[in-house]
Amino acid sequence: MLYLPTTSNDATKLFALEYWLAQQNYPSTVFLLWSTRPTIMLGKYQDALAEVNLAFAERQKLQVTRRYSGGGTIYTDPGCFQYSFIAPATTAKIDFTQFSARICQTLQQMGLPVQQSSRNDLTFQGRKFSGNAQYHRFGHVIHHGSLLFDTDVKTMAAALHVDNLKLRSKHIASVHQRVINLKTGLPTMTAAEFRARLLASIKQAADEVTTLTLTPTQWRAVDGIQQAIFANDKFIYQSTPLTEITKKRYFPGGGLVKLSLTVKHGVLTAFRLNGDFFSDVDVARLSQGLVGQRFRPATVQAQLTALLAATPIVNISAADLTALCFS
Repeated sequence: MLYLPTTSNDATKLFALEYWLAQQNYPSTVFLLWSTRPTIMLGKYQDALAEVNLAFAERQKLQVTRRYSGGGTIYTDPGCFQYSFIAPATTAKIDFTQFSARICQTLQQMGLPVQQSSRNDLTFQGRKFSGNAQYHRFGHVIHHGSLLFDTDVKTMAAALHVDNLKLRSKHIASVHQRVINLKTGLPTMTAAEFRARLLASIKQAADEVTTLTLTPTQWRAVDGIQQAIFANDKFIYQSTPLTEITKKRYFPGGGLVKLSLTVKHGVLTAFRLNGDFFSDVDVARLSQGLVGQRFRPATVQAQLTALLAATPIVNISAADLTALCFS
């Protein structure tokens, strides 16, 4: 096994590193163990507008990224660890068993009675602490997973729009009930200690471990992939389909507002404002000023602020309208 130490906490760089490693045709498995700053990771086929509370993410300065692998949206932070296995592919079939079993066995050896559950989850005390995802490129399999050790579950719950159908199918009421931090079973252990012990156990279980280092030229190649793909807004929001949104709210002292929006690939393609509010605003001009803009809270609010500067709406601000858009 090859082990590549990493210091970056930027998920877009680590996803690019996985992608680059798969092109190098190393003869054995490469292992990475990493963590991120507060980050939301979308699965390859997911709709960002449906999965992410974009207004909350922007307020909290959460990074929003997308993986090349399928599966669900997850939240990661410094209390959560990510692991990656990049190995020559022996089959084109997606199979989580081989790699997730290694992590499961390692944690069991650390005294945690964890189990493999569902199609890609690991559980502790009947609750999920790890999800796995996988894809194939360049004759290699890229398998990555997450480990909740001391993650901020409150922020996780606020950042993600979890499908109620998924929650009901698991007979649980909320994100808080669905997930668990491993620190529950290791209360005196710090995150740094957990990482060190996990890494030592993974290395010990391997037949032979060689530490891999990259040259500055190789890191520049990784940076190029990062900018071209994983840090590119088009990649992050490209799987957002044509989405029609209707919002309605009564603002005390301002009146009723109804918004009808259409968003395609993260860009506003239609914006209609109706209601019984008071203003001299030209709603057609307002719509024209918003169509073609990125559907992000800061962008929408900036445009609305500029468009309403000369003709404000009585007792309803640009910030109010923005909050309604992303509620």
